[in-house]
Amino acid sequence: MIWDTLRSAVDFAAHMPRYREILRVLFKYGFADVLKLVVLQRLLGTEANVSPPTKMDLENPISVRLRLALEELGPTFIKFGQMLSSRRDLITDDYYEELCKLQDSVPPFPTQEARDIIETELGASIEKLFFGFDDQPIAGASIAQVYHARLLDETEVAVKVQRPDLLKLIEQDTAILMDFSSFLERHVAEIAGLNPRGIVQEFIAALYKEMDFKNEASNAERFREQFDGNPNIIVPRIYRHLTTSKVVVMDFLKGARVNRVSQLRRLDIDPVILSENITGLIYEMIFTHGFFHGDPHPGNMTVMEGGAVGLYDYGMMGTLSVTFRESVATLILGLGEKDYRLTMRAILEMSEEGVAQDSEKMLLEVESFSEEHLNRPLRELNLSHVFNRLLALLRHNHLRMKSSFYMGIKALAQVQNIGILLNPDLNFILLGEPYATRILRNRLSVGAIWKLTWRLLDESVDFLKKFPHDFQRFYENLKRGKYSIPLEHKIDPKGFEPLRETLDSIANRLVNAILTASVLICSSIIALAHIPPLLHGVSLPGMIGWCFGVYMCLRLIFSIWRHGGL
Repeated sequence: MIWDTLRSAVDFAAHMPRYREILRVLFKYGFADVLKLVVLQRLLGTEANVSPPTKMDLENPISVRLRLALEELGPTFIKFGQMLSSRRDLITDDYYEELCKLQDSVPPFPTQEARDIIETELGASIEKLFFGFDDQPIAGASIAQVYHARLLDETEVAVKVQRPDLLKLIEQDTAILMDFSSFLERHVAEIAGLNPRGIVQEFIAALYKEMDFKNEASNAERFREQFDGNPNIIVPRIYRHLTTSKVVVMDFLKGARVNRVSQLRRLDIDPVILSENITGLIYEMIFTHGFFHGDPHPGNMTVMEGGAVGLYDYGMMGTLSVTFRESVATLILGLGEKDYRLTMRAILEMSEEGVAQDSEKMLLEVESFSEEHLNRPLRELNLSHVFNRLLALLRHNHLRMKSSFYMGIKALAQVQNIGILLNPDLNFILLGEPYATRILRNRLSVGAIWKLTWRLLDESVDFLKKFPHDFQRFYENLKRGKYSIPLEHKIDPKGFEPLRETLDSIANRLVNAILTASVLICSSIIALAHIPPLLHGVSLPGMIGWCFGVYMCLRLIFSIWRHGGL
């Protein structure tokens, strides 16, 4: 305990300059009233270095100021804001719209530093690795910069290089985020219920995974394999011998921006067909493969000659199990067929709890939701808005979804926005019905049933082989009094407290009943023995004991009657 306290103090002292920088930025955008930063500034000695927020800053909505502050704070906080934009269970529409605008607007680092990193990581000079290397970066983000180069065989490639000293900065910032989340969990009851420490831990795990370019290379290779032969998508090839945790080299994809409709038309690319192809790709990712691009915004897409879509950046990917995909498919069918009962079933299947605390109340809410949103033409439905309302319904019924589901919602919403930009008449949900129907139909195919039968048979044989030994061990432990039965309570959201109160009440009544009976019996013995002093020949202690015993008896009877009788 003492060691942990000392280590926390040392970490806090080491992070003091970064704390000052964070507080300066937050104060600049007018968050002093929220975080009580004036006191913290005095504590950290930052008052003299802070300019008061300008009138222009304060005139912006708080959601806009938060986005600007996160962008100024740098890579870790930008990524954290982007992660929050996919968690619609945590933020409102205003914050969602602003956080979706977060751009990796960080200044570029010198190309010489990029060259040094490449040569250190790959163990050779740039001249020996590449036929040509352009010193002007073609793209930059919070984690890396991208350069255009040519391999020794003159193949065009993109070289992605991690920013220098990124790990040190992210380690510092994530430690500070953990401190903030712990503070909020302890002192702000409204936020504590959202499990801020768990959210930050989830973010940190995803961020470190994204920083490892070997992981991104593996994602790209898996993605390329699952779309092998599909003419509508191009996934860049990874050059493994030129890839490390800080450098990744892949095919250079050159095309038109997906959101430039006029430019696409000049290239003889039909925006309507392109919108349908992109929609089909996201549904195929989610329903057919269960492995999807987690951030398919226009900046990560390019349209190649002939209309094929090229995708970049495979650091953020989502995965969905077969069971979960079947539930999502059921949800899409429920929306498409305007069947609110099917919609409710899918929602419960996708939730971690699996059952509503008040199913009748939830059914009425789903019915109301369906009447409001599903009685209009499918082309008028905004899938993002529908999902967001569903998430509000989930929160209201104390249900939770897995994090991959929120990433899936974000991916679907981003693709729908691109599709509608290309084709305002795009019927996004209707295009998803064949994929949803196929995955549900595959569940009933002969092959799937045969596979399920063999799995059940294998598990049954395994069970029969282990059962005699397990039963014998159970019996021996039970006979020796060594067996314990673990209990998990999932009925009352208050946990075991109501059960403890009930047991306390039972124990108290039982003790009162025993004491009452004891007092009445002892009083009767005293009265029969004529223990003095006597009053008209009757033992006075016995009479007092009788009166007290009758009082206890009446009190116990009244208590039982008041709480529902026997």
